[in-house]
Amino acid sequence: MCNVASLLSRVRIASLGLGFATTIDGNEKQIRAWSYGELEISDGKLIRIRPRWWPKVGSEWESIQDSYIRTLPDDLLRTYYAFPWRTPGFLSVLYACSGPNTQYKTLLRAVLVMDEIAHLRNAKAIVCQTVTARASERLMNRWGYVRHAASLGDNHYIKRLT
Repeated sequence: MCNVASLLSRVRIASLGLGFATTIDGNEKQIRAWSYGELEISDGKLIRIRPRWWPKVGSEWESIQDSYIRTLPDDLLRTYYAFPWRTPGFLSVLYACSGPNTQYKTLLRAVLVMDEIAHLRNAKAIVCQTVTARASERLMNRWGYVRHAASLGDNHYIKRLT
């Protein structure tokens, strides 16, 4: 069953009327005001940061579908993030999906952009949950993430910024 938020986000109504930014430089005030956002990165370069009216809530089932039915172009990565009001000071990476031939430099650029956005909002940490086996603990450690919330499972990570 398809919920309304999922349907609307697929037709890009989720960011209707909010504008977007193609760089962080010069758009700091605008990006700082957005509680929910979406990054698009291709070939190791930031294409745009789009605000959203509501957070993207991905499921494990959606992740499996994205793994087998790739709907994005070859080297495109879309990452959704939120600054939840219930946990001020934390940036939460909610969902990421990529094209079938996404390069490492594209993934790395997404991590660096997330760090910049977190610093803009003076976040204390970035938290995420990995579902794919392709995000190994070694890779997450290389990017500064460590295991977190063991009671929730072994795939929760945190990157402390302060």
